[in-house]
Amino acid sequence: FIFSPSAPAFSFVYIGGSLEIPNLTYTNDHNDPTSQKFLLQASAIQNYLEETYESSFLGKYYLKSVVAAFSEGELGLRAYYWNTFWAP
Repeated sequence: FIFSPSAPAFSFVYIGGSLEIPNLTYTNDHNDPTSQKFLLQASAIQNYLEETYESSFLGKYYLKSVVAAFSEGELGLRAYYWNTFWAP
């Protein structure tokens, strides 16, 4: 019996960030991740990030984006998110 440990075939890479949407206003509903406003806005941003990454050179590595929180930005609504990629 020979045991030979090997590295996994791929790794997950998580990258966090934020973006600001100037034409949207932060409200208290953005504090509640179960509110309709939070869910709709998060879904729209996640779809935008998905379309952006999937149409780029990173598309073959992209797995998903998740909006975790919102805050008031300098010019509008700021969304905080993380992306998941896989790397060979």
